[in-house]
Amino acid sequence: MKVAPPGDTSGNESPITSFILLERYNAVKLVQSVHLSLAALSKVIRGSQLLTNEVSKLAEALLNQETPMTWINKWDGPEDPMQYLRSLVARSMAIQDWVSKAESRQLLSETLYLSELFHPDTFLNALRQLTARSMSCSMDNLKFACNWRGSIQGAKHPIKIGGLQLEGCSFDGQRLSENQQDSPSVAAVPPCTVAWVNKDAKEIYNSDETISLPIYYSSDRDRIVTRLDVPCGGNQSQWQLCGAALFLASQ
Repeated sequence: MKVAPPGDTSGNESPITSFILLERYNAVKLVQSVHLSLAALSKVIRGSQLLTNEVSKLAEALLNQETPMTWINKWDGPEDPMQYLRSLVARSMAIQDWVSKAESRQLLSETLYLSELFHPDTFLNALRQLTARSMSCSMDNLKFACNWRGSIQGAKHPIKIGGLQLEGCSFDGQRLSENQQDSPSVAAVPPCTVAWVNKDAKEIYNSDETISLPIYYSSDRDRIVTRLDVPCGGNQSQWQLCGAALFLASQ
């Protein structure tokens, strides 16, 4: 599959569309790069190509069930090579659907699964750029808001995020609760609405009744996408001690 690099330089294209087109382009380039590296390894095994240092390192990593650094340097995905390949294929297929919806201007009305993106944090920043442009204000004058119960008043470009998972406790969309003996260690949470709003906008929840939980890329908890305010009924330290955290569903 050949995809031309995004070529709009006029500044008229939506930051969301620009991001998604770039995400698709980089996905195709990554798939091609991984394919070429595996093809080179296959040729060495069949004796039709001499062993190079690069192919040797690739083979050593795969034999150790580790994702090769040449792949990780292009996208910091799972450390297990089979999981890396599955995630790469799943995201590459999903991003095409994002492109179609973005070009038809239907994307922001859908429930979005950030786990389908290679760079979900960059997507949220593109949403921030779009909001700042629509409100004719600086991005520094915006704050990130979320609502688990409904819409966000005054939001220019609200989106609904699905597919989040919670570890350390349970959440029914109303407030956090302690896990029971038969509770799963990781559970899905209801979708929530998020948006960038003016810094002076009224807070949706009282600060003493919520806790700011990180959304991690994965259950490894090594990188944060963003943070969401989650109703907890107070006593924030209780939820910190139980290690409460959100993360994107694995692909």
